[in-house]
Amino acid sequence: MGANLADELVTRGWQDITVVEQGPLNLPGGSTSHAPGLVFQTNGSKTMTRLAQYTVDKLRSLSDENGMPCFNSIGGLEVATTPARVEELKRKLGYARSWGVDARLLTKEECLEKYPL
Repeated sequence: MGANLADELVTRGWQDITVVEQGPLNLPGGSTSHAPGLVFQTNGSKTMTRLAQYTVDKLRSLSDENGMPCFNSIGGLEVATTPARVEELKRKLGYARSWGVDARLLTKEECLEKYPL
C-alpha cells in the first residue's frame, strides 16, 4: 500500500517521499507484498472493476533494481459449493466479460487440476 501511494504521488509531481517498509521492494514484508496478491478484478461495480484493472496493470509494470518483477499475476480461483454460489459466479463471469476482464468458469476437474487441495 505504501509503495503504491508513493508511486501515485510521484506521478502527480510530488517529490521527497519516503516509504518505510520491512524490506526491499520485491520482498518488503508489509502490506505492499501481500495485499496485491488478493486483487480480484471482477466486481458488481464497473468503477471498482476498472480500479482493480488499473491496480493490476500498475503492479505488473513494477520491477526491482535488477529488473525482476515485483508482482506475479497468477490469477485467482473462486470455488462454488452450492447452486446459489454457482449462479453468483455466473453473474461475475458476465461482469468480467462485459468489462474486459479475462475470466472463465472451470469444471470441478479443472479446478482440482489447478489446485488439488
